[in-house]
Amino acid sequence: MRLAVFLPELVRHLFKKPATVDYPFKKLEVPKDFRGTPFLHPDICIACRACERDCPAEAIEITAVSDVEKKFKMIIHNDRCVHCAQCVDSCPTNPVKAMEMDHLFELACFDRHDLKMEWIFVRALPKKEPKPAAPAAGPAPS
Repeated sequence: MRLAVFLPELVRHLFKKPATVDYPFKKLEVPKDFRGTPFLHPDICIACRACERDCPAEAIEITAVSDVEKKFKMIIHNDRCVHCAQCVDSCPTNPVKAMEMDHLFELACFDRHDLKMEWIFVRALPKKEPKPAAPAAGPAPS
């Protein structure tokens, strides 16, 4: 009796496409707005520390290496990061952000210290907006 109930279900699933992906052998496509791990563009960073201040997980550390050379060191602790992208939203650099989220999701490792990412960089000076040119002086009114 039980086999008679199960048999139609079995036959129906024999011709269906698998519901899962053969993961390690076929890579998954991540969605467009996927928030992976944060990373820094050191050539754009102005070392304002807004990302460090606004990180809810306290996963970002910025320390001054040399005040004379304006050299800084940034450490991102991916073992603490909650991938909220608050650091990217807080970054004031425009039009390109110094902080960005990548699409990596395979972060497993045996030691949590291997998840730490470090950059040593020289502070980029903020680019000033060019002032609009004054209109050319026209003929004087008579």
